[in-house]
Amino acid sequence: MRRAFINSKIWQSEATAFLVDEGRFVKIGTDEEIEKLTGLEEIVDLKGMLVVPGFVDSHMHLAELGYYLSLIQLLGVKDLEGLRDKVTSYRQKNPGTTWIIGRGWDDTVMKQPTKKFLDELIPDVPAAFTRVDGHVMAVNSKALEEAGIKEDMEMDGGVVKFEDGILEENAMILIQNVLPVPNEKTIRSYIELGAKLANQYGITTVGSDDFLAVTRDYRPVLNVFEQMAYQEALTVRVNEQCEFTELKEYAEFLNEGYTMDVGNDFFKIGPLKLIADGTLGAETAAVTKPYADASNRSGMMTLSEDEISLFTELATNYNMGVIVHAIGDATVDTVLNVFKDFVIESNPLHCGLVHCQILRQDQIDTICKKHLSCFVQSLFEEEDGRILEERIGTERSKTCYPFTTLLEGTLTSNGSDAPVCMPNVMHGISLAVNGVKGIQEKMTIEQALSSYTSKGAEQLFMRDAIGQIAEGYYADFAVLDQNILTCDSKQLDQTKVMMTVMNGEMVFEK
Repeated sequence: MRRAFINSKIWQSEATAFLVDEGRFVKIGTDEEIEKLTGLEEIVDLKGMLVVPGFVDSHMHLAELGYYLSLIQLLGVKDLEGLRDKVTSYRQKNPGTTWIIGRGWDDTVMKQPTKKFLDELIPDVPAAFTRVDGHVMAVNSKALEEAGIKEDMEMDGGVVKFEDGILEENAMILIQNVLPVPNEKTIRSYIELGAKLANQYGITTVGSDDFLAVTRDYRPVLNVFEQMAYQEALTVRVNEQCEFTELKEYAEFLNEGYTMDVGNDFFKIGPLKLIADGTLGAETAAVTKPYADASNRSGMMTLSEDEISLFTELATNYNMGVIVHAIGDATVDTVLNVFKDFVIESNPLHCGLVHCQILRQDQIDTICKKHLSCFVQSLFEEEDGRILEERIGTERSKTCYPFTTLLEGTLTSNGSDAPVCMPNVMHGISLAVNGVKGIQEKMTIEQALSSYTSKGAEQLFMRDAIGQIAEGYYADFAVLDQNILTCDSKQLDQTKVMMTVMNGEMVFEK
């Protein structure tokens, strides 16, 4: 459809209007220039609102976001009574459920749910409730029994606290292996649900880690994405960050012909994604000095250096980038040591780090010098800033969350890690610009906006196709109800996405 959009303000342009046809920006110009074009089927008056490129959430979990929206949602719950109310309401609406599953509790604002509490609340069926960050799980006795978890069980990269019903890191896999397995129809519904929410926030492209998020077998997830891409049924472009934990399974994936850039501009294989440690909130991120509170913990690595090295060697041999979840500085040391042997000059595969939270200055310098890619989340600053000094001390916190330094020094893009946070881009921009107590750095509005647009496009190898309002680019854009470039920064959080267009089609309108 030849659709004209007029009477707008366009980021980084003097133009006020543009023509969209066959999914692309065909002509950018003045209202008069666009309106006089022939064959227009529709003219949309944007009433002076700001047009920005479709937002790029460069690291999230799209299918898992939809899965979360289908569970008992605990984000924002402040106490165990709130959890109890959520469970009671869910069971009333879903009688006969064989598993009770939820996510989002946060023990920095509420008491941690324990086996004792969950046994009293849910004595009859297995129940599992994952922490907000996805790295700790609280379960009842029925769930432990279903998974065959015993009191003296130990495992690499994971912890079982049997008495409390708490499973950390790799120990959670024991429960995930016995959860109900969704079929492809259900997986598709999760993807559609996650994409619909992303569109409401102006997002049209995501770097997404999905392979092991809703089932431990990546194949049905891959099948669904490929089907949806072929049908042009996706309302976000997906660059798949391919998570694997078993080297043999990853080798089989490569032998099937998959590597980076396989696919099309709706769904494309991206880098290998590894998870090498835990999180700050759960105190499972591996740090070089123990956490500053009374716990005396130092976190844990979920993959050894040898495992990371073997995965990285195999990936780079197949021209596939590697990105690693590495939150603690001890884990970052390990990853940097591995990358020293495998990441070549200028880093054309965009190997890098996901999260970039607890860093020392020497590590920041190395990351920038080697031009490693950084996938950051300014949305994390809101909650983590509140606990950062308490967890690692004032001195160490000075170089943590150095997102502006990384943005200026290497290829850095923003995202949400949804469902850890809801993918609210304008809230992420507001936090980046206005700053957060406990975290040193801020961004300008231009930096924050670029971190969610052009930098994300470059990060996902699409800088010649998305991330700009320019002729020949895909018509992916968002319309905002106020000019965030000139408004008071305190008003950024109140900005509403009024319309989201992906591939020339309206996928959200307020």
